[in-house]
Amino acid sequence: MPETWFIEEIVTDISKKISCASSTYAKNLVRMDSCIRELESLLCLKSTKVRMLGIWGMGGIGKTTLANVIYERLSHQFEGCCFLEGLKSTSVENLKAQLLSMVLSDKNINMGFTSIKARLHSKKVLIVIDDVNHQSVLETLVGEHTWFGPQSRIIITTRDKHLLTVQGVDAIYEVKVLKDGIDIELFNHYAFKNNPPPGDVMKLSHHIISYAQGLPLALKVLGCSLCERNKDYWMDTLNKLRKIPNGEIQEVLEISFDGLKDDEKQIFLDIACFFRGSDRTFVRKILESCGFFVVSGIENLIDKSLITISDNGRLEMHDLLQEMGWHVVRKASPKEPGKRIRLWEQKDISHVLKRETGGEEVEGIFLNLSGLEAMSFTGKAFSQMTNLRLFKIYQSNLWHTKGRMKCKLHISDDFKFQSDELKYLQWDEYPCESLPSDLGCENLAHFSMPHSHLTKLWEGQKIFGNLELVDVSYSQYLKRTPDFSRATNLEVLVLKGCTNLLEIHPSLGYLCKLILLNLEYCINLEHLPSICGLVSLETLILSGCSKLKKLDETALTDLPTCWSEHGNVQENSRNLDRIGEFNSYDSTIRHLPSSSVVLRSSYFTSPHCALASLIRLNLSGTPIIHLPCNLERLSRLQRLEVTNCTRLQALPVLPSSIEPLYASNCTSLELIVPESFCKSFGFAGALFGNCFKLRKYQSKMEYAAQSVASHVDPTTWRSIYDHDFLRANYAKIVELIQARRIQVKLSIANQRPEERIA
Repeated sequence: MPETWFIEEIVTDISKKISCASSTYAKNLVRMDSCIRELESLLCLKSTKVRMLGIWGMGGIGKTTLANVIYERLSHQFEGCCFLEGLKSTSVENLKAQLLSMVLSDKNINMGFTSIKARLHSKKVLIVIDDVNHQSVLETLVGEHTWFGPQSRIIITTRDKHLLTVQGVDAIYEVKVLKDGIDIELFNHYAFKNNPPPGDVMKLSHHIISYAQGLPLALKVLGCSLCERNKDYWMDTLNKLRKIPNGEIQEVLEISFDGLKDDEKQIFLDIACFFRGSDRTFVRKILESCGFFVVSGIENLIDKSLITISDNGRLEMHDLLQEMGWHVVRKASPKEPGKRIRLWEQKDISHVLKRETGGEEVEGIFLNLSGLEAMSFTGKAFSQMTNLRLFKIYQSNLWHTKGRMKCKLHISDDFKFQSDELKYLQWDEYPCESLPSDLGCENLAHFSMPHSHLTKLWEGQKIFGNLELVDVSYSQYLKRTPDFSRATNLEVLVLKGCTNLLEIHPSLGYLCKLILLNLEYCINLEHLPSICGLVSLETLILSGCSKLKKLDETALTDLPTCWSEHGNVQENSRNLDRIGEFNSYDSTIRHLPSSSVVLRSSYFTSPHCALASLIRLNLSGTPIIHLPCNLERLSRLQRLEVTNCTRLQALPVLPSSIEPLYASNCTSLELIVPESFCKSFGFAGALFGNCFKLRKYQSKMEYAAQSVASHVDPTTWRSIYDHDFLRANYAKIVELIQARRIQVKLSIANQRPEERIA
């Protein structure tokens, strides 16, 4: 018995070495050991259970290569093996026969009524099904784990992650692009046969590798095509790639695109041409207004490895996939860009506008003015663009030109958009005082003209039934807002930096779907109309409104219409109960009105308290003297900022939910209500730099704090403060637990800036 076991071990070891040595794929692998080890780990080879593993990634990423290596390394350990590829050219029934024939080593197998489960349920098998794109293939060939014998392993490679999820695989391995020098090694393997690159093409090779962006297929195809070529050939190839993508690479990548539904194709092409790098939610809003089913569309594009979502929620894709998308758009009309659906390149858009060749095919124009000296917009150039839905004029290097466009825009008197399908309009630094005549607005969802020369938006009531966002920030010539009565779906209004804005139309106060209102640095705005109808408002920003000295009695709440003189809750008291941020930084608001949410104590006793969802309150830079005594009723308030409130004299009891409290440079601050020590200062982020008057009243506050703290059980209440904060001159409360008494000391940052400890 021992001799038999010993012989089997020797045979197994020799077979494994022979298999690895003879592998045609292993010979060409470059530093892929870690990938192989991870795949073998996911296969759990020591487990007696049947296990299915999915290998997922974009086209050309190396899924098949990895599957082949695993197959050749492990096949000797199984009773039967099969590697199925070329699925698209073979019927499912033929694939079924091929699988059984290979696993059972029987070329003349008679299928009859035989099922895969009946023939393989007791066999230990290794099956690889490569490049699956239909669920029916998996249902027929590897339907369930119970079809195969113990210790069987099933490997499926695909570009569609959702297929693996539906199949119920045990693990999914995502193949990612090559990094950390592995891409260089792979390219050198094919281009220079692992020899050092010649000096005259060294820099050129870096450009080629950068173009491939770690995609193994591109590295291999380009490396092979450049092998043994001279420098001139390399230069010519590189210049060609900048204009015309490599056909062999594109052919592989387009397979994924061709498998999409029409709706998904349009979403992918819009992202590739216009919205790569944009926020996912932002793009969803715009494309939904175009009638696309964006949520499911984006999810399917992710599953098919055509796009990814970055950590900060932006839409991204591989450079070569974006190039593939561009190629698809150009193919529709190779010679005449005016017949294409999407235009994003300067030369193509310049051609269309100058020669007035734009047709009804055009649905989107994104023009970057960077580097252009002049551009003309005429009515005739747009006269045939009746299906235009996306339009954007911008300058990518606007910040480098100190916020001013160098390109001179010439707009004819007859210029207007002929399309009623316009959904998205963004025009940075729009040069005219008024909007184009007969602007199609019925379907417009996103209107953005920052830094414009507009003096007005529109006259009278216009129907903007689909309008969700208006951004005219930094439009310094804008003096008043229009009538918003017919813009009933408006969610975001940004008037930031409109320094000459004098009047806000009262209709603003009745936009029941408005979520964000930004009036930051509207320095000449003196009056904010009642916004009691803004029942969906979550963020209100009044920072820098230096002439806005007092909010109307009804500006922040529903009062007086919802309140009696006795403070009783009346009808509609839920208004503003969703607001999450109030920011009045650097405004001259001296006090919140008597009807304000934070002034009537009885107001907070109501379960319908307005502003109950307030998360952040920023009053920094205002001349406010006192904060409302019942601020503690805002139970969800997490962040309070009163920095540079030089007239603020006292802080009331604060909500226990507050984490950071920013109160630096409050030079008049004398008192902090003692209860705050125990209820609100359970955080280490209270900043009181340059609050010089606090030292004068320190002993008084310590005594009061001890009185409050004496009733607190030291076993259930503790505050932790480290000495780094003390050294940084921030006020801290240091607890000293003695019996059932807490002695509180206050350390105050009272040094001048030049005296501060580093």
